[in-house]
Amino acid sequence: MLNIYTSYKCRTCKLEFILLTEDVDKMANGRYLVCPYCNSKRVDKENATDSLKEWMKERSYRRVGGVIKQVR
Repeated sequence: MLNIYTSYKCRTCKLEFILLTEDVDKMANGRYLVCPYCNSKRVDKENATDSLKEWMKERSYRRVGGVIKQVR
């Protein structure tokens, strides 16, 4: 089965973000990924999964001012 979500981690600011695998594959021709927080090109692929809930169980999140933020 095709993995829908792919998580990435920035080596500069150490924050994680998730992208749709299909969108990353579409833009793969000569482009590169950058961190949405610090605009660094130093991004590592963490893992790919079918379910976003499965990925979020590993971490704890809290809603702050209407935005979901990861608690470290």
